[in-house]
Amino acid sequence: MYKTISSILVAAFGLAFTATQAFALDKVRLINSTKVVFEMEHAYAALENGVFKKNGLDVSIIHGSGGAATLQTIITASQDVAFGCGVLAVISAYSKGAPVRILGSTKRGTGDIYWYVKSNSKIKSLKDLNGGKDLVYSRPGSSTHLTTLFLKDALKLSAKLVSVGGPSGSRTQVMSGQVDTGWSVYPLNAGLINSGKIRVIGSGKQAVGLNGVTIRVVVANSNWLNKNRDVAKRLMRAMYIGQAIAYTSEKQQRAYAKRWKLKFENINEMDKYVPLSEGSYKPIGKINRLNEMALKFKRTKKLLTQVQLKELVHIDGYKP
Repeated sequence: MYKTISSILVAAFGLAFTATQAFALDKVRLINSTKVVFEMEHAYAALENGVFKKNGLDVSIIHGSGGAATLQTIITASQDVAFGCGVLAVISAYSKGAPVRILGSTKRGTGDIYWYVKSNSKIKSLKDLNGGKDLVYSRPGSSTHLTTLFLKDALKLSAKLVSVGGPSGSRTQVMSGQVDTGWSVYPLNAGLINSGKIRVIGSGKQAVGLNGVTIRVVVANSNWLNKNRDVAKRLMRAMYIGQAIAYTSEKQQRAYAKRWKLKFENINEMDKYVPLSEGSYKPIGKINRLNEMALKFKRTKKLLTQVQLKELVHIDGYKP
């Protein structure tokens, strides 16, 4: 899977490293919605390879507990930029006047999300959840919530949707028997799969209506963006480079595995679960359809106008 970093940058992004700034670095408070997810390695790759610094940035990285909770840190301006927030939650927040703007897509489609049961469960597939068994998701408005709604429709499931919080909370509840299923994002919990402690029963790939649709986004506080637009542009430029490193560098992928105590053989398969074609920052996949979804699933009271959609999306930090 390894190509040269420079070839991917030139072919896919047309970007180059900028010269190291001679003046003070601009601080950016960056938060990710969930630990371990591969898209967050882009930021670590940019940090550990000096890309942020070469773009005049001093970036701090912390992790939230799911997309909905992470979005609140942007709304309250306790963080500047978030990665991996559920797009419907962002659309909903914007429709209510929250100071949020989308800078890019972090994931289109939901093939990296999966559902599992304890190894001794009688449940063999998602269809076995019919009859009111629990199909879990993190929190309302999250990418997992959106996926469960589409799974119910695609598979004609009569499962009960249950909010369980992030992957760790989900794991605790399913292993203790509080809920029938757990959810996770590959490669999180890959060790439990390999050891036979849990068994996968289905994935977001079965939510066919979400293929090509952006489900998680980069989101910034709009007040911060308006005052720091050049900083936002440099941040996204650095993230493109960090992404290329994460996808192409075995050294970085081994660092990723070590950071989260994962097996490298699982990391080496990431391009299968999160191909670059689905994980690139642009375009925002099917924004008009997302607008319709937000209304259908009661995340907004009415459709956003095209003027509003244009105001919401600031690709790579640029004014629309």
